[in-house]
Amino acid sequence: MLIVKPSFYDRFACRAARCVHSCCVGWEIDVDPGTMELYHTLEGPLGDEIREKIRPLPEPHFILQDDGRCPFLNDGGLCRIILGCGEEALCDICAEHPRFYNCFPGREEAGLGLCCEETVELLLGGESFTLIEDDDGEGDDPDRWVEQLASLRDVLFSYLRDGEGDFSGRIDRALSAADTEFPPFEPAVCAQQLLGLERMDDRWREMLEYLRDSGAGVECRLPLDDPRYERILRYFLYRHLITAKDEEDVRRLLRFCVLGMLTVCALDVVDPERKDEHLRLWSAEIEYSDENISRICTWL
Repeated sequence: MLIVKPSFYDRFACRAARCVHSCCVGWEIDVDPGTMELYHTLEGPLGDEIREKIRPLPEPHFILQDDGRCPFLNDGGLCRIILGCGEEALCDICAEHPRFYNCFPGREEAGLGLCCEETVELLLGGESFTLIEDDDGEGDDPDRWVEQLASLRDVLFSYLRDGEGDFSGRIDRALSAADTEFPPFEPAVCAQQLLGLERMDDRWREMLEYLRDSGAGVECRLPLDDPRYERILRYFLYRHLITAKDEEDVRRLLRFCVLGMLTVCALDVVDPERKDEHLRLWSAEIEYSDENISRICTWL
């Protein structure tokens, strides 16, 4: 089995109480069957409270408070389940978040979602983004299509990283390698389209409205040669391209990744004080919604 992960993957540690945007607020928290069995055995007041604050249908999940907070997030930003029962009592989604996995015969790719502010800092604040591969020599034979996708991704990475000319031109060459192109990017039009998607956070709506209303000319001021945007695009490609079902899906997902990077860049231009937050919210609002990704790909 080939295990692939970003070079910064093993350095991740949850910020817990230091996190400004807690993943214990605003997200539906499902409880997996194995953890549900554990919760049925917990004794004492905390066990009673856990069972009381789980709604069983359509899938077992914690009943969030009116402000969207998990009922077990204390005022200090810490988890009362961990404090009372240890990390082994966490349900799978809480234990794994923000990790994601793309698993195929002979290959498992792991990553950290950019909805997490710690991941954003790891991607943009340290060493250049590279992938680490480790083959344990076990498991199924690799899937030929997935290996082709991985090889194509390596080619695209090389175009984006080492190609001659400005980054915009390198993007065009990467698109050409996949037999596609990107339509003219109009930030205001893009913002209006994104406002029509499912949204969770009012700050995302406000950011998009500000971009929509910022007037023409933003697209001429995109600082694409800033290395942060190469890192962002390559990380988007790492997460999404390997999931393509066919060649047309490759082209759709490649355009989707380029749009995400351009949108984040445009938001950075009109509101430079909240750069990292633009990337985090793009991930939280778009990458974690299959419906939103599908609608964007259809629009493109």
